[in-house]
Amino acid sequence: MNDAAWLAGVKRLRAIAQTGLTYSQDPYDLERYRELQILAERMLASLADVPVPQIHDLFLEEKGYPTPKVDVRAGVFRGDEVLLVRERSDGRWSLPGGWADEHQSATGCVEREVMEESGFEVRVQRLVAIKDRHLHPYQPPSVHRVYKLFFLCELVGGAPQGSIETSAAEFFPVTDLPPLSMGRTLAADVELLAARRPDASVPCYLD
Repeated sequence: MNDAAWLAGVKRLRAIAQTGLTYSQDPYDLERYRELQILAERMLASLADVPVPQIHDLFLEEKGYPTPKVDVRAGVFRGDEVLLVRERSDGRWSLPGGWADEHQSATGCVEREVMEESGFEVRVQRLVAIKDRHLHPYQPPSVHRVYKLFFLCELVGGAPQGSIETSAAEFFPVTDLPPLSMGRTLAADVELLAARRPDASVPCYLD
């Protein structure tokens, strides 16, 4: 079994433990599920080569039945060029976006993320893809299951600026992309968005 298979299995083990802690009423079962959760977190820490407390902190606020996290990304085009932002964390480029907030709609989240990360105002036109991050070659792997939502957006106004998380915002030719932040954006993501621009009748891509 390779590392990816081990990681998937251990994440599933931890999800089972969290589900048991959420729904079980038996004190003996609860004790076993807590032990299982601790064991899974130790295994995740070993696989990721990080301290156990760091793994524990990743799941600290996660309560109830475990569900995937949601990442929203915007495809903003100017002619044959696409808007990308440079991530401060690795110096590479990505489609503007980030984690969805529970107090906003998905469209509200992506429009806000574009403004915050790039300085540009956009309006969502339509959803074009829902990708399961686990099924595509994003690197590094995530300990969370992540659904990535990609929206085509209309450029309304604004000017390029950086943010706490991004150091620059620029338009690049779709056929000549800079080094991408592979945990956030793949060249295939940009190509998919660009291919769906001309025809709104093309169905949404779904994993």
